[in-house]
Amino acid sequence: MGSFPRTGLGAALRSVVSGETEALGGAPQPFRREYTGLGPVDRHLATLVSFFAALVGDAGAGWDATAFLVWGLAQFGAAWALLMLEGLRHGNRGRPVGGLGALAVLGFLVQNATYTCAVPLYLALHLLTSPAARLRPGDGDGARRVLFVYLWDLTLLTPTVTLMYIAPALLMCAPGLFGHAADQHYKWLAVWQAFPLWSVIAQWAAHRAGYFLLGSMVPRDNEGRETTPGVAFSAAVSGIYEFALTLCVGTHLPIVALALLPASVRPVLGSRFTSLKPIIDDVTFARTFVPYPVTAPPTVTPAGAAPGELAAAVTNFLRYDLYVGSLPLLLWAMYLHQTTVKNPSFGGMLRKAGFWFLVGGPIAATAALIWERDEVVKEGDVALKSKAS
Repeated sequence: MGSFPRTGLGAALRSVVSGETEALGGAPQPFRREYTGLGPVDRHLATLVSFFAALVGDAGAGWDATAFLVWGLAQFGAAWALLMLEGLRHGNRGRPVGGLGALAVLGFLVQNATYTCAVPLYLALHLLTSPAARLRPGDGDGARRVLFVYLWDLTLLTPTVTLMYIAPALLMCAPGLFGHAADQHYKWLAVWQAFPLWSVIAQWAAHRAGYFLLGSMVPRDNEGRETTPGVAFSAAVSGIYEFALTLCVGTHLPIVALALLPASVRPVLGSRFTSLKPIIDDVTFARTFVPYPVTAPPTVTPAGAAPGELAAAVTNFLRYDLYVGSLPLLLWAMYLHQTTVKNPSFGGMLRKAGFWFLVGGPIAATAALIWERDEVVKEGDVALKSKAS
């Protein structure tokens, strides 16, 4: 947010929120300023809504901005799923990084103090306070005490993220596709801003309902057979990592592949697929992924932004926010991987992280490393089962 005064974006957003400007350039009109009936809350919500409306509704935004928005929402959604998983682990209960309350606070900070500020703070607290950060290599007993998550929570987490994060994101980003009038569009933008709160409430309510109606879940393996807790946890948690990797790879690969097309190939494809020509022309690597220099950000005319100005400023801010905020997550995953897996290999870890970074971006690499870290729960699990039988 510190770059806002220099870009003019902050002044443009304040102008529309205060009513000095009727609407954001190119965005659906009229701009909605009331959501809850509480003045301070509505002003804050309107500011957040105006920020994303400046990108989604800018008539001059190119397909490069849209491509980055899709990529960024996927990375951010996968990161939120991983952070929710971490907060639900048994070893983190009663600690600053554990429980649904801590996740609600984290989500509030992400949405209001930026991803770049909130995530490193959470990860620092995790390394300082969580027993998951102090496991010995190959310590299956310790991992089962610390890393486990209730099976109900593991089962419900991906539907929670899908319904409370992905669905509102789709509804806010494509008003034309869903036939939304301006009022509906801004309501969905406002609904999405509170996705951390909706996620926490939905996870809590669904867990309680499932447990009340059906009781505890029986530990089962991938084939549905009753099994040991470690194997059952590994089978259940794999669905969350597969979800995160699918979300990342499914958006990263096609967008990056298009962005890396040689300039000589683009006219050929554009002439063959005429309806896709604007996308093929706009989505280059430099235009989509490379941010402006910190000292020369894109600027906005606060009194009346020209088409494309708002989208350029917002997209540039989001690039820095996602890149800077995702790097600590990846470094955190590397550290936990190397300190927890049995017989860690630094070179092997770098190869795994590098592969998933190339095909799915930074959060895919993070998910792959944490997934392999979680497999330590199976160490000694068969022996424990034999001893009990």
